[in-house]
Amino acid sequence: MMEGRWSATRVARQLGRSDCVAQVAPSLGAPVSSRTIPTRLAEGHLGSRRPLRVLLLTPTHRHLRLEWCHARGNWTEEEGNQVVISDESRFYLSSDGNRVREWRPRGERLNPTFVLQ
Repeated sequence: MMEGRWSATRVARQLGRSDCVAQVAPSLGAPVSSRTIPTRLAEGHLGSRRPLRVLLLTPTHRHLRLEWCHARGNWTEEEGNQVVISDESRFYLSSDGNRVREWRPRGERLNPTFVLQ
């Protein structure tokens, strides 16, 4: 996809439809429908997907976590209550949860280019 000097890679991955239209339309000099952008990105084999926020655990990380658990396996309940363990779940008061979407090819989730820091 290359129209008006805008390519699929130049369209910001984390912009919503209206934001994309606001950035692309002036360079084209013509009105652009908010549905046109996802259509053109899909033609370029890019889909709207949720980004990976952090890289997955490596075998080394898993081993270190398991060692940590084994070392503390005989803790008393009082000692265990001093530790906070999180499953990193997200909780929001608003309805959208500030979820981010990105445009990337299928199968590229682990590509460092698409991982949010």
